[in-house]
Amino acid sequence: MILPDQEQQRRWKALREQIKRSQSESRENRVEKFIAEVEEGYALVARKPKKENRNG
Repeated sequence: MILPDQEQQRRWKALREQIKRSQSESRENRVEKFIAEVEEGYALVARKPKKENRNG
């Protein structure tokens, strides 16, 4: 039999683990989005024509 205090501790621990997983997934999503934006930025820079030297 589980005592009420033990049950409460178990529930809090499960909730903390769930929050950690959620934060980790959220962090992963932000990193993936950032990487995609950086790669897109590099692709835009690579396609952008270079300006000619107007002084020469």
